[in-house]
Amino acid sequence: MLLFFVIILALIFFTSFYLKRYDMSFAKFIFLFFFFFISTGVIYYKKGNLESFTFENNLVANIENVIKDPEELKKIDPELIILFLEKKLEDNPKDINGWLILARTCVISGYVQKADMYYKTALSYYPQNKNALVEYSILKKNTNQTKSAVKLLSFSKKLYPEDKKIRELLIEILITNKKVTTAIKEINELIEIKKDDQDYVEYVKEKFKLR
Repeated sequence: MLLFFVIILALIFFTSFYLKRYDMSFAKFIFLFFFFFISTGVIYYKKGNLESFTFENNLVANIENVIKDPEELKKIDPELIILFLEKKLEDNPKDINGWLILARTCVISGYVQKADMYYKTALSYYPQNKNALVEYSILKKNTNQTKSAVKLLSFSKKLYPEDKKIRELLIEILITNKKVTTAIKEINELIEIKKDDQDYVEYVKEKFKLR
C-alpha cells in the first residue's frame, strides 16, 4: 500500500512538471493524472489479490496435509493457521476438521482458553465426535480439570465402549485422583471387553499393575 502511494505522488510530480514545461492544457493534465492513478490502482489491486490468492491456496493445501497427517502442523506458522481458520469457520462453522485443527493449533501455541472454547464449539456442532471428545478431555486433564475430563470420558465410553484409548485415559485419571476402587472396576470392565485379545489383556494388567 505504501509503495502504491509513493508511485502516485511521483506521478503527480512528474505530470505537474510536464504540464509546466510543455504548457499542456489543464484538461489533458487531469486526463493523464487520472489515467495513471487508475492504472496504478488496478495494477496494485490485481497484484495484491494475486498474492493473497496464492497465499491462501498454499495455506489451504498445507491445512489439507495437516488433516491427513497432524505432524504437518509443526511446519506451518501457527498464528497464520489461527487467523485463517477463525475467518473460514465464520463462513463455514460446521467444518469439524477446521475446528479440530484450530483447537490443536491453539494448544500448541499456548492459547489454552481459546483451545477450550474451540473444542467446546466443535462439540456443540458434533457432540459425538470421538476426536473432539478425546482431545478435549486430554486438554482438561492437562489443565488439572480432572472432573471435567472424567465426565467427558465417561460420556465417550458410552458412545465408544470398545475404544482402548478412551478407557485407558479414564483409568489413568481415576488412578491419579486416587479413585482406586472405580479405577479397578474400569480395568476389569476393559479386560472383559478385550478378553479375546490376550496380548492386550496382559498389556493392561502390566500397565496398571493389576495381578
